[in-house]
Amino acid sequence: MSELMGAEGSAEGGAEDRDTGSAEGGTERPELGRHRRTYRPQRRKPSAYALLLLKLAPFAALTYLLTILLGAFLDWEGSVAASLAEALGGLALLGPFAVRAAWYRRHTGVEFRLYEKGLVAIAADAEEAVYPWQSTTVFTNGSHRYKLSNPEGTVVTLGAAGRGPVLGGEKIRGLRTRTAIRGAQLPQEEEWGPAIRQGVRDAQLTPTAETVLSGGEVSFGELVLSQDGLTVRRRHGRDDSTAWEDVDSLSLTAEGGLLVSSRGSDFPTHFVWPGYRIPNPDIFLDIARQLRASRPRAAPTPAAPTPTTPTPDEPASAARDDQESPDDVPELLGLYVTLGVGAWAAWRLGTRQEIDGLGSALLAAVSVVLGGFFGAVFGLGLAAAVMIVPNVVGMLLLEPLIRWIRHRRYVAAAALALFAVVLPGALLLFLFRAFPSRLVPLVALLFFGGWTLLLLVKRCGGSERLVVRHLPDLPGVFLVVLAVEQLVSGDVLTLTPAAGLFFPLAIWLSWRGWRKLKESARPLVQAVADIVLSVELGLVLTVLMVWLANVLTFTPPQVTVVRGAVERVQELTEVDWLYWLAAYTVLAAGSYAVLRWPERVARVGQRLRPARFSESRLPLGITANFARRSLSGINIGIMVALLFLVALVPVSEGAWKRPVAERYALEVQRRQYAEGAAAAYKEIHRQVVAHPRDAARLRAVILAVHRAAPSPPGEPVNRTALDIARQVGRFQADALAVDAPEPPPVQSPEADDLDGRLDQLDESQQRTAEREEQTDRFAELASLAVTRSFDALDLGDNQAVQLLKEYLGGLVEDGPVKKVFHQYGEGIGRPPPDGGRLVRIDVRRLTAVAYDRTRAAVERADAGLLVFYGRFGIGIPAEDTSLTPVVDLANQHRYLRQGTGPCTGCVSSTTGGPSTGGGGGRR
Repeated sequence: MSELMGAEGSAEGGAEDRDTGSAEGGTERPELGRHRRTYRPQRRKPSAYALLLLKLAPFAALTYLLTILLGAFLDWEGSVAASLAEALGGLALLGPFAVRAAWYRRHTGVEFRLYEKGLVAIAADAEEAVYPWQSTTVFTNGSHRYKLSNPEGTVVTLGAAGRGPVLGGEKIRGLRTRTAIRGAQLPQEEEWGPAIRQGVRDAQLTPTAETVLSGGEVSFGELVLSQDGLTVRRRHGRDDSTAWEDVDSLSLTAEGGLLVSSRGSDFPTHFVWPGYRIPNPDIFLDIARQLRASRPRAAPTPAAPTPTTPTPDEPASAARDDQESPDDVPELLGLYVTLGVGAWAAWRLGTRQEIDGLGSALLAAVSVVLGGFFGAVFGLGLAAAVMIVPNVVGMLLLEPLIRWIRHRRYVAAAALALFAVVLPGALLLFLFRAFPSRLVPLVALLFFGGWTLLLLVKRCGGSERLVVRHLPDLPGVFLVVLAVEQLVSGDVLTLTPAAGLFFPLAIWLSWRGWRKLKESARPLVQAVADIVLSVELGLVLTVLMVWLANVLTFTPPQVTVVRGAVERVQELTEVDWLYWLAAYTVLAAGSYAVLRWPERVARVGQRLRPARFSESRLPLGITANFARRSLSGINIGIMVALLFLVALVPVSEGAWKRPVAERYALEVQRRQYAEGAAAAYKEIHRQVVAHPRDAARLRAVILAVHRAAPSPPGEPVNRTALDIARQVGRFQADALAVDAPEPPPVQSPEADDLDGRLDQLDESQQRTAEREEQTDRFAELASLAVTRSFDALDLGDNQAVQLLKEYLGGLVEDGPVKKVFHQYGEGIGRPPPDGGRLVRIDVRRLTAVAYDRTRAAVERADAGLLVFYGRFGIGIPAEDTSLTPVVDLANQHRYLRQGTGPCTGCVSSTTGGPSTGGGGGRR
């Protein structure tokens, strides 16, 4: 410890030198030897308190926002919510600050004096506690935290500067303790920490080792060392013990815990013990390693060697794949979970509303930040739970189960196994039956996606390039985002077309894993290789069939055909076990004959061997085994697929319920609109029959459309004329100024199962088709009635009926008229316009509407307003009462959308090419 002597004292009370003989400050301790150094906690500057406030400010702001949101959710008054939020926010800021500041001040007068043979701790109230090395017990862990106890039970806990609470407890089993100093933070831990451990080790190692070597036992808390082995004291005398010959390894973990691997029958295979529960861990490890090294170890079980370099028959990539994965894989997975959940939450909250201004953009940005923060916090907790749960399960369930079985406590072991298996199994079964469409694809995504991610981390983790080492980061975060989206929405692997890339990867991974299992040196692993491959392929086949049915929009009869084909394939591969037993019996008899009469078998083989096989022998046993394994693998895989598709609640049922519900709602809406359109057509028909002169203006519309896009006599009306007529009808629907009612609530099928919903969908489609046919007949009757009210036309009656039908279709079906009539028929809306208002035309208003709508369409298409103004003028000519400008504007509007057909002087779109689409509505 010469490096600890002669150091300069810290200006802020960090550490001070003291002379050996100085009486000042009471440093003389003859029984402890020469004084080396004094350590004090650093005094906190004002900047430390300011930094503490800055650290607590986000927590206080978060408390304030959560209180405001809670008040809005519970409908509190604004003043009450604001006052309570300010109070809780201030308490969240000042409360922890006051506690921490008091903790700082409480340790201001603490002092630790280090001597050659011990340590003296002086509390803030001048109380002293002496710790001679020969009788002091030291507890420590991997975070540079220490707990010292003397024979009187006086305990002090201390740690390095900047660390949190020390160890988490001051109690010592079997000793009545009293804490003198709690949680002192001292600077220069690299000096006083090793000095304390080395001093205790030097003072107590020799007598403790002599006690053990002389045949005695030494207790280190619950751990007992002897020449025979290691014992762990348990309650009720059911101790665990292992001989040193059976101990494979004995080491410390990164967290400072003890890890013992043993092959003993009365000891856990992998025993983990917290380091802070082992008194004087350095002495324990030194003596335990000496005793283990002094005893000859039992011969280990032979295992197949693991290649570390590629052989001539093996590619270099195989050697890299067999290397151990990096040690930081659990930390990487935890980081991926944290960032992935945060990214998903930020994306979902940020895309909930459309951005139509600065305010909505700021709100979306705040939503993204809050979603990312809360998602990351939740993901951090989830990652911690995923990493901690296996250890907790191992410590609380597996270790007691193994220990009870070894101690022949079979009833308690059976009860624990029942509790550990039945309850989680029942919960998983309930979840999979309740949410099969979400959880089964989620299992497939996590299994194969996680497998791929581990391969990437394993391949890139050992690279010297920083970019290559971080290549798996983005796929890891993206995998977590997809997993959360699959759990929430349930449509990542079953509805998304891009999910087709997942299935070839899953099949390749299944084949790769099967090869690895078959190459294992353990017969049990080789035996389950075929079953594992079948289960994997069955799971992939299940999700693939659902994905194909959704992407290709399979109808119910097609789904039935697919299931029937799968069942048929299973029947073809079903081979009764008696045939396999007979074949294996023949092979066994042949093997016995070869061993019993080798010369006779050789002579018979020479006579029966075909010439084309030359010196080769037909491998009957291998061939039969391969055929059995192949057919059984196919059979098991298809049975697994049928298990998910037919026997259990099918994955497809949950995945197809939502598309069926959406299609059902669409069909109901179409039927409702068809009923409203039929009512409007009947009202037009009634009005024209009662008052034929009200439809006189429609004759001018038909003639203007015919002149704009004439059709040869006796032939059907061309597509351009029909589109112009429909667009004029849309302009007239806008000119009526009918307020569009609120959309009706979305209706869902009443049945819960998929078959019932499909039946309701089929019935709804049939009813919709009937209503649309009826609406089409009413539209044709109304058109005929209007045509009969006209005088002689320059075109045939059939062409006039077609143009009028399109015009009325644009008026009734492409606007709010059908919705108003439907809701009025249901008794929930305002009265619709009467028939006279529907057939009469206000030319000036219609021209104004046509001009405004067409000019807006030209602006959206970026087609050039100057050309538009050059043809149609700036503003609406008030003196013109002809319908020709309306038809020309309708033709211009159509030409912008389609880019085809006659339209002299029309403006063409510069943002998109020609298309064949018309407007909305039913043809």
